[in-house]
Amino acid sequence: MQEINQARLRYFYEVVRCGSLRAAADKLDTAASVISRQVRLLEQELGVTLFERRGRGVIPTEAAQLLLDYHQGCQAQQEHLAARLEALRGMRSGQVKLVISEGFIDSLMDQVIGPFCHRHPQIQLDVHTASVNEVVESVAGDAAHLGLAFNPPVDPRVRCRLAAVHPVQLLAAPDHPLGIGQGPLTLQEMLAYPYALMSAPYGLRRIIDVVELTERIHLTPSLTTNSLRVLKQYVVSGAGVTLMPALGAHRELAAGELVRRALAHPVLAATQCQMLVRVGRPLSDAALEVMRQIANHLPVFRGEAAPGMPA
Repeated sequence: MQEINQARLRYFYEVVRCGSLRAAADKLDTAASVISRQVRLLEQELGVTLFERRGRGVIPTEAAQLLLDYHQGCQAQQEHLAARLEALRGMRSGQVKLVISEGFIDSLMDQVIGPFCHRHPQIQLDVHTASVNEVVESVAGDAAHLGLAFNPPVDPRVRCRLAAVHPVQLLAAPDHPLGIGQGPLTLQEMLAYPYALMSAPYGLRRIIDVVELTERIHLTPSLTTNSLRVLKQYVVSGAGVTLMPALGAHRELAAGELVRRALAHPVLAATQCQMLVRVGRPLSDAALEVMRQIANHLPVFRGEAAPGMPA
C-alpha cells in the first residue's frame, strides 16, 4: 500500500471527531466541498468506503475505525518521539493539554496550574472546560493529554489513572433553614424548599438522573443551568439550595458564604472524581509532571494511590 496522504488523513480525522462534513469544515475554517473531495480521494486511495451518509451527518465504517486507529497510533508515536527528545532537553519546552469539568477550576488553578507555570514557564499549558462526555471524548480522541471529570461514564478507550470518592452534598446559605443543624439530610427534606440543579450532559446531572431512577421520582428544580457559578450565586442569594460536590465551591465554603450538609443517599455518597488518559497513549515528561502535581496537590486526590503513577 502506498503512503497515506497526511493532509487527507487530517481531514478524515476531523470528520470523525465532528460527526459531519460541515462541522469539520467549520473547525478547519475551510469549505465543506474541500473536505468532501479530500475524503473521496482518500477513499479512492485506500479502495474502501469510510463513511455512510445519514441525514446531516456521517457514520464511520469499519474501515474508518481501522484508519482512525492507525492515525492515533501515528500521533502517539510522534508524541513519544517528542517526549524522548524533550526529556533530553530537560523539560525546556513542550505542551500539555488538559480538559476538565468546571468544578475543578479553582482548586486546579490554585494548587497545580499556577505553581506549575511559575516553575516551568517554558512549558505551554492548554486548559479547557467541558461537559463530562466532552472530557471523555477529548481524551479518547487525543484532543487532550489528561482529563479531570466528575462522575464520568465508563469508556473502554480511556483509563482512570486516579480516582477519589467525592460525594454530592447539599449547599445552602448559612441562614437557610437547611443550612442550620448537623447530621445528614434526606432528599425529602430538600424537596420541601426551592432548589437548582445542573443540566445535562454534565456529570453532576447524570448522578441526579440516577437518583431519580432509583427513587422513582421526577425532580422539578426552580432553576436549571449548565454553570456551577450560576448554581452558587443562586444559593448565595438565598433563593434556594443546590446539590454539588464541595470541590466546586471550596472558596465559597471557606469564606463562609455557603455551608454544606451531607445527604443520606447511597448514590450521592459514592460519586467520584477521576483523572483520565487514553489507553496506550505515551505521555511526555511534562504531562507526567502535571499528573504528579495533580496527584500530590489537588485536594480531592491528595493521598490517593494512583495505579501506574510514576514516582
